[in-house]
Amino acid sequence: MTQAVIDASFADFQNDALISRGDEGARKVAQHEEAAHEKRNWVRLSFDCNNRCTFCLDSHAHDGTMRKNMDIKVQIIEGRKRGADRLILSGGEPTMHPNFLDFVKLGKRAGYPKVQTVTNGRMFRYPEFLDTAAKNGLDEITFSLHGHTAKLHDALVGTPGAFVEEVAGLKAALASGRFIINVDIVINKQNVRHLPDMLETFISWGVKEFDLLHVIPFGNAWSNARHHLFYDLDGNLEYLQRAFAYARRPDLHIWLNRFPPPYTEGFEELIQDPYKLNDEVRGRREEYDRYLSLGQKLDCREPERCQQCYLRSLCDSLDDVIATRQAEQVDVLRLAGEPPRAGKLPEAPLARLVGQDLDEAQRLAGATAAPSIVLELDEYRGIEEALTPEGTLFGKRLTRCDTARPEALPHLLSLPAAIEIGVFLTQETAPAIKALAPEALRRVVVVQPNYDRVTDALERDVDLPAFCADLPAEVPVENIPRCLAGRKPRRSLRVLDTAMLGQDARIDMHRYTQRYVADGYMTKALRCRTCVEDARCPGVHINWVRAHSYAPLTPIVAEEAVEMAAAATP
Repeated sequence: MTQAVIDASFADFQNDALISRGDEGARKVAQHEEAAHEKRNWVRLSFDCNNRCTFCLDSHAHDGTMRKNMDIKVQIIEGRKRGADRLILSGGEPTMHPNFLDFVKLGKRAGYPKVQTVTNGRMFRYPEFLDTAAKNGLDEITFSLHGHTAKLHDALVGTPGAFVEEVAGLKAALASGRFIINVDIVINKQNVRHLPDMLETFISWGVKEFDLLHVIPFGNAWSNARHHLFYDLDGNLEYLQRAFAYARRPDLHIWLNRFPPPYTEGFEELIQDPYKLNDEVRGRREEYDRYLSLGQKLDCREPERCQQCYLRSLCDSLDDVIATRQAEQVDVLRLAGEPPRAGKLPEAPLARLVGQDLDEAQRLAGATAAPSIVLELDEYRGIEEALTPEGTLFGKRLTRCDTARPEALPHLLSLPAAIEIGVFLTQETAPAIKALAPEALRRVVVVQPNYDRVTDALERDVDLPAFCADLPAEVPVENIPRCLAGRKPRRSLRVLDTAMLGQDARIDMHRYTQRYVADGYMTKALRCRTCVEDARCPGVHINWVRAHSYAPLTPIVAEEAVEMAAAATP
């Protein structure tokens, strides 16, 4: 494809963007979110592959064998019993298993609405195999295709002739009209500059859905081949953005997988749903369990490697949580759900009790020796009667009540003046905050909530810079960067979240990941590195960026910081 054609195509996509950012864009976001949150059962069929991909993250597991039929059948059936809606048959190369087609049929008989395979696609060039797969109930085929020419693809998969065979299988599957077809592309140093041409080629064949995977430092990719695979993101941003722009076409779907979020600016809706981190962690569960139970560090934790890894932030945060759990004292204990039944927790002067109502708060209060409490409840009915004249509740000093309900504000503001009121900033609460009298506003802390679904952020968030610009300078804010709030947010306290712990009070990796996704996955724009607040600012939650983009994040330079401080001084 010539540069002129690429430029013309790119301009066309920008025009398409004007359409897709409206109702169509919102529909795509919701569709992608539902797909990401779908419960999946990944079932490995083989420990072998007839390709030898230079970037294969699974190469260490390849011993040339197939999994036993009974083990596979049990996993398929048990996964459906546990509520999985999508069965994904994977490998190695799943179609190498002699009973692949039988497992497709079993998946349908077990009741999976969707049966999918991720494959190099070479077997689908055989008409009988393709036809039987369709008849047995295969719904979706993901073809792993990493170049648009035989020279590029075959070099990356280490197998001469693989391109011709896979393209034959892909085109046959497309022509049959019986499957959902998508293409996986592992972006690396060898193909990144060809990415727009690759997409254009595959689209011309009829492919409408793509998963763009960032090369990751595992398996073959972190061998001597790594110098030929890992690439300079900044130096190739032009090609990446041209590829991302295809997502703005209403008829196409593009997913980013394991891609560094800051490099998506302008296309933040493509950032991988953080919920999928649960799948990533599940795939490495044994390694994390050894770390948490035996203190055996992940063997991949080395600076050069971590810089290339999509899990770096999660692992860094996990190290912080481990240190917090091991501390003798923390600032705050957060209690929600069922607190641990055994094990000694660090001491804390303050406990945050998160629940439905006062009855639940009382139960949680009994699980901590903290002398003071903060309440974060859905319902505060009966609090006036339960609160003593001295300002104690459940035998502890009540210092603050947090709410996301505007109707609760007058009720809470009638409590003693020493009790602070935290208000989660939403479309519902913003007018109520603005309507408060100055004396009432002095008791309020404005808190930006985090959401584990981007659709919630889109529905509930307000324009932070505009809202904060109208907010009196003396009103404190939490979880809002200084560049958006126009003032320094309150410093973060050292919190141990017991929702990350099991019943034995030890860190549970699944629970930790859920809380990280919901409340701890923060990100910044690339330009934030130049901000005077960079070292102190955690950024914003990943779903805030997916909903509102990196664009509002503006670095504060030294001169601006002085002016802001002067303006905030009474």
